[in-house]
Amino acid sequence: MSPEEICTSSAVRLADALHAGETSATAAVSAILDRIARVDPKLNAFVTVARETALRAAAEADRRRERGERLGPLHGVPVSIKDILYTKGLRTTGGSRLYEAFVPDQDAGVVERLRAAGAIVIGKTATPEFCHKTVTDSPLHGITRNPWDLGRTTGGSSGGSAAAVAAGLGPISIGTDGGGSIRLPAALCGVVGFKPTVGRVAQYPGFAGWDFLGHTGPLTRTVDDASLAMRVIAGPAARDPASVTSPVAPNAFPERQHLRIAYARSLNHLEPEAEVDAALDLVVAATRDAGGLAHETKVSWTDPDLLFRIIVASDLAGALGHHLAESADRMDQGLVRMLRFGVSLPATELVRALAWRRVFSGEIFTWFEDHDLLIVPTAPVTAFSAGIIGPTTIAGRATSPYEWFSWAWPFNLTGQPVISLPVWGHGKLPAGIQIIGRPGADELVLAFASSLEQQLGPSRPPPTSLAAR
Repeated sequence: MSPEEICTSSAVRLADALHAGETSATAAVSAILDRIARVDPKLNAFVTVARETALRAAAEADRRRERGERLGPLHGVPVSIKDILYTKGLRTTGGSRLYEAFVPDQDAGVVERLRAAGAIVIGKTATPEFCHKTVTDSPLHGITRNPWDLGRTTGGSSGGSAAAVAAGLGPISIGTDGGGSIRLPAALCGVVGFKPTVGRVAQYPGFAGWDFLGHTGPLTRTVDDASLAMRVIAGPAARDPASVTSPVAPNAFPERQHLRIAYARSLNHLEPEAEVDAALDLVVAATRDAGGLAHETKVSWTDPDLLFRIIVASDLAGALGHHLAESADRMDQGLVRMLRFGVSLPATELVRALAWRRVFSGEIFTWFEDHDLLIVPTAPVTAFSAGIIGPTTIAGRATSPYEWFSWAWPFNLTGQPVISLPVWGHGKLPAGIQIIGRPGADELVLAFASSLEQQLGPSRPPPTSLAAR
């Protein structure tokens, strides 16, 4: 395989080529690292590039193959890791000046499994400070930019991972999602982002702060790559009790004609922009072409915004509030405001919010008793200008700059599996469409998304203009 073929290949194709000896791990890692050197100065997707350790790991992978040893499913495949997840011996900052030089002495469970499967960690991708917002910039690392338009945002908080995958800087990146943080940047950058059922992928060890709502999952260019990554990283781990009790739905993929599929153009009356609405129409048409039946529905649950923010702010304040006394001036001021809000809350407010979460989740699960899948846009907009938290007008209506991600975070409260599928209409920017299943039905969500991808076509290859020297 040529360096260009390696950089634009799917993980499945690259893994097959590495197992068959069509290319070497050293060649694969070198091609990705060289592309990072050319492209990333424009994007700012990587906080740390592990060039030396990645090349050493690649050389050892090649020696294992030469010795005829059994190879893992991701043997020699380059992967990147969001800079919130611990990586043993590799700097992990959380996007914060406070941890600028921090080097963990252990891997997060997901990283441990990737390495055991033969994957080679090439670096850490950018995140806003401790993942506290849905655009990717930080006091430590600056703004991460969208590969399709450098003047636009990647979304967040896994924006570095989404930008890296979209730009051909590795076929798999691992992100986290506490309120849309995998799906939103996947949508804005035109890649696949999968948030598994809560607990399907172990969260620990790592920075605290998203214990109530956090998920870990892959960003890739194809659904099959996301499935491949999930086969490696999912499963119970003793260090994360939530992973031990994570539900798995038996016989989760019924016959196609029996799937009960609904789609909605909006949640809670926020209408999408025209490009996103057109993308939804393409997905609905592909659903029907693939033999599925889909009917339109209206979805309007009790707006949980304030109580969601209470849960998030309390969680983050418990983990990070102690930094306010001495380090507030070194932190993102949006995070500082969130932490101060969280510190000010009495415990009764958190208890009330968690009790409401149970009621809210029950409403959604009751709806899913009559449906297998819900299809709805990931966000009502495509990528907007970099440097702002969100648009103040959507589909001609004035909105809060925080409202654009309101279709993503309800499914963190419920812990359901959700995939964001990239859809390209007639515009220059991608839209994202969510496919949501009941808890434990991860395989159904992935399988159905794969069938849609076959109708729609996979994510576009990385933009060629980026790679120009």
